[in-house]
Amino acid sequence: MRQECSSEKRDGEEKSAALKAGKGKVRKLIDNYGNVFTYSVNIRVIPLLGLTAGFFSGLLGIGVPIHLSAATSMFIIIFTSTAGTMTNLWLNQIRIDYAVLLAFGIIFGAQIGAHYAAKVSARNLRRMFGIVLLIASIRMILKFTYIMP
Repeated sequence: MRQECSSEKRDGEEKSAALKAGKGKVRKLIDNYGNVFTYSVNIRVIPLLGLTAGFFSGLLGIGVPIHLSAATSMFIIIFTSTAGTMTNLWLNQIRIDYAVLLAFGIIFGAQIGAHYAAKVSARNLRRMFGIVLLIASIRMILKFTYIMP
């Protein structure tokens, strides 16, 4: 009981210190093993992160033909999805029956998408990409504001 009280007191001190340091809401996560992770976001750093991300995306992506950047993006997804799949497989969090069905859909869908992307003009491909990004950003905003579950 004593440890819980001192733990709660320490959490309160961490929260007040984080708020004084310009950080936002302090959050606490508890994983499956009972490990407690406390973190907060420094509100002052977010614009700097956005500026940095914009700089590097402009440095690495602007001026590249959209067809080339789409193909490169799909190629890179192979590595990230493989790493994520292997991690979840190791953690025994994958239902193999669903994964096989999903893999078939992905394989055939990627072939169809690549076929049609080659036939679409760069201008229309940029427009479609912009629409997808707009829809994704609206969904993220709605989920963040808890308007959408």
